[in-house]
Amino acid sequence: MICTLLTLFLLAPMVTDMGRELRVGAFRTSKVEYSVLWAKGEIMRMQLSGLLVVAVLGLLAPGCGTTTPAMPKGTTEPFIDQPGRHIVRYRDIVIEIVVDTKYASNNLAENWLILNTAMSGMTGAAAKVNRDLISVRTPDGRTIPMPTYREFNAAYTEVASAARRAALASDPLDFTRGGRRDCLLDFFPLPGSGRSSRTALNVTKNELCVGMLYFPVRGGVQPGRWKLILDFEETQAVVPFILETD
Repeated sequence: MICTLLTLFLLAPMVTDMGRELRVGAFRTSKVEYSVLWAKGEIMRMQLSGLLVVAVLGLLAPGCGTTTPAMPKGTTEPFIDQPGRHIVRYRDIVIEIVVDTKYASNNLAENWLILNTAMSGMTGAAAKVNRDLISVRTPDGRTIPMPTYREFNAAYTEVASAARRAALASDPLDFTRGGRRDCLLDFFPLPGSGRSSRTALNVTKNELCVGMLYFPVRGGVQPGRWKLILDFEETQAVVPFILETD
């Protein structure tokens, strides 16, 4: 709607000028040769105006096409799209989940799957995310639960280098539904950060909680179709993603 109004605002002066020139031109002269020249000039003017219209719409189109699509009213089916090559966004009536798989795709065969993740509520009520109810499904059908923070700490010597590289390589996930408060998805605060790990997190529509999720993968991370699964009291969010090399 905003883009449509802006387009009309930009085009209105051109349409007004063209109409004014047509009215004035009709009474400029009775000589045929001048009328013909004037008509040719008006045709050129309208052609240039048409090109300008196309150029304006071309400039507006990219900005107008990047707005976040809303959930259709009355629907309860999950809505999944892919805003970027390595980014998958899942939304249902309870929660919005954005997953960045860039690091995982570029580091196949590692023993830990690391996903940069953002979560936000979709309604006025908070959505409770329990760390014990988060898992991934591997391409070969295995279900891997998210480890406890104690297990993560015990393996941190092995994970530390990958955690640092994942933080540097991951894309920012604050592009969706701007205006929300920053929030940390503190299921795995790094040792020495001074933060405490959470066993659960209540996410609201006014917050965007971002953080890394870690999963130990026996045999190494393999390419193929994966699923991030979050269980809630009455629903289950399943975020499909594909890991493949560039």
